[in-house]
Amino acid sequence: MSRGTVKAGMTGKYGARYGVKIRKQIKSVSRHRIRPLRCPECQEDAVKRVSSGIWHCNHCNLKFAASAYSTRTRSYTREEAVAEAELFAKEDEANLAQELGKKVPQEEPEETEELPDREE
Repeated sequence: MSRGTVKAGMTGKYGARYGVKIRKQIKSVSRHRIRPLRCPECQEDAVKRVSSGIWHCNHCNLKFAASAYSTRTRSYTREEAVAEAELFAKEDEANLAQELGKKVPQEEPEETEELPDREE
C-alpha cells in the first residue's frame, strides 16, 4: 500500500503528469477553494464558490462577484497604483546603488519657515 507524500498533497493523484508548475497551481487553488471563506456582509465562514468569480453565502443568502479563486478583491485608483510603482522604483534604485557601493542620493528636505530664536 502506498502513502501520499507531503510535497504532492492533494495533487499526488496526478503522479508525474502535467508538470510541476501546473500541479503546484492546482494545489494552491484547490486548497483555497475548498475551505469556507468569510462573507463580506455577515462575516460568517459560510461562503462557497458557485462558479468562476461568483460566490454564495449560505448564511445570509448573499450572492456576489469577486476574484475567480478568492473572495478578496483589490480595487484602487490609478493614482494609488502610480504612487506605489514610484515607491518601488525608488526602493529598487536605492538597493542597486547600495549593492554597487555608491552613495544613495538623498532627497532634499522641503524648505520650511524658521522660527525666531527665543530669548530667555
